[in-house]
Amino acid sequence: MAKRIASSALDLGYNWQKLNKFIYQDKCRTKCDKCDLGCPYQAKWNARMFVKEATDKGATLLDLAKVNKVIMEGKRATGVEFTRNGKKQIAQANNVIVAAGGIGSPQVLQNSGIKNAGARFFYDPLIAVFGTAKDIDGGTEMPMAMGQHMIDDGYLMTDMTLPWLIYDMFTAEVGRIDKLAQHRHQLTVMIKAKDTLGGKITGNNIRKPFTKVERGKLMHGYERAKKILTNAGAKDIFKTWWIASHPGGTCKINDIVDSNLKTEYDNLYVCDCSVIPDEWGRPPVLSILGLGKRLAKHLEGSKVESRSAASV
Repeated sequence: MAKRIASSALDLGYNWQKLNKFIYQDKCRTKCDKCDLGCPYQAKWNARMFVKEATDKGATLLDLAKVNKVIMEGKRATGVEFTRNGKKQIAQANNVIVAAGGIGSPQVLQNSGIKNAGARFFYDPLIAVFGTAKDIDGGTEMPMAMGQHMIDDGYLMTDMTLPWLIYDMFTAEVGRIDKLAQHRHQLTVMIKAKDTLGGKITGNNIRKPFTKVERGKLMHGYERAKKILTNAGAKDIFKTWWIASHPGGTCKINDIVDSNLKTEYDNLYVCDCSVIPDEWGRPPVLSILGLGKRLAKHLEGSKVESRSAASV
């Protein structure tokens, strides 16, 4: 399916290229669609691999724990309060690194006294465009294998073969019940837009407008996707509703944190998608990994009395 879409896009003059993937190719299996659902073969890199390395070297992992807030003593973070098994507990550490994601991190910081966290964020809206090609019998392959970043137009386009369960959810959501049994014949193109900063997270209230500009980017990509799919031999083309993909920018560098990802409180850091300071419009994982490694080196080089740290 990815090859069919790529051949059509190249035929229409697009610079459709292979995309870098976090995959150990010697472990990857053909005719497999489990990338989006969690790879059982350990072919797809995931952050749990770092967690395992840390625990193998003596770190303590407390799963099923919800951090409520960071504990402060004056202008210094000393630990976190969390709930586990229905009980409130406290973990103390010389350094606290909040890494709860674009939505979770500002919520933790707001509960800890940093009230201006959560303002003006991005969420990278996307749509999927489906077209039926009866001569194809597939549906089990890696998503987002090839595509093009339309930088001037503010969006990214890729193939996006989905597992049947996610495909059925998207299809039913827009009322195309007639397509539920057509998963193996669906060619799919994804359009992911670069949205403008806006909105605010206040506690559990998460609000951001979906503007005409962002809608226009997705619709511009939709028209291109229709031409690519039609040229690929697909018919009866339709799109999903838009969804938000990577919320971030809620604890921005040079706003909530400094260039070393430190907050206004000593020993309190943030390291995840929330620190990205500008609109994004692409997968953020590689940048987050780089920020994490940089922060680790910074903390290793800092003069602290203890090597202990809590990451939430």
